[in-house]
Amino acid sequence: MHKIFLSSIFTFGLAFALGACTAPEVESCENFKETRDACEGMNGNEEEPANYDLCNNVDPECKEFYDCAAQQECKEIGGVFRLDYSKVCTMPEDKECTDADLRP
Repeated sequence: MHKIFLSSIFTFGLAFALGACTAPEVESCENFKETRDACEGMNGNEEEPANYDLCNNVDPECKEFYDCAAQQECKEIGGVFRLDYSKVCTMPEDKECTDADLRP
């Protein structure tokens, strides 16, 4: 009985630890989202963007874009604060790495 209990605890702990590992492209995406949200937070908008989790299904080819974009300056562009990544960071060909079309 104790073996089964200890085995169950070990299996649960292992599954939890493995689930906590995050792919590098997901970490890059989350960092990009945090940086972007902090920048856009300076606009003072209370409006929530569409209910879409950008980092839920990340294409590994987008990692380089996210790393680049998260390092860019927050600038006022067209009267609103945005990360200024469009001229410096390029998305992989035939990939959509942002949810810009769903954001206000």
